[in-house]
Amino acid sequence: MIVKRSGTGFDVEVYDWQAEMLQSLITPLRELMMEGSSPVLRRLYPTAYPQDAEADAAYGELVHDQLLEQRLASLDTLERSMTASRLTEEELLAWMMSINSIRLVLGTRLDVGEDDEPMDVDEDHPDRALWLSYGLLSQMLWVIIDAMETD
Repeated sequence: MIVKRSGTGFDVEVYDWQAEMLQSLITPLRELMMEGSSPVLRRLYPTAYPQDAEADAAYGELVHDQLLEQRLASLDTLERSMTASRLTEEELLAWMMSINSIRLVLGTRLDVGEDDEPMDVDEDHPDRALWLSYGLLSQMLWVIIDAMETD
């Protein structure tokens, strides 16, 4: 993935294999988010009040639907504009949110720790494809953030 600031927008190039990987992860994430009960979603809706279950539940009721709506809209934007060669800042922010959401869910599913190196997974590891996807999503996120910080 190549992302470069150009005027008020961003020039973007997503390779076909990257678009295929993203598309293969968007649909299952959207389905999980719509179901809403999977434990792998916990990083998308972090605990606000870890010491107060009642306050945390109230907070969750207050913000959950809005967060879900934002994440679904971001996934729609990513899916719709994945083959575009130029993005607005708003669209690139949606990409960043979507890629990070996918990455968080994969990281939870894989129980990624600080010392894990996703790109160094053994070839015979049963979740190797997910680990590699996690690593590539991390790189994509870095490229987007770097482009957004560049003036």
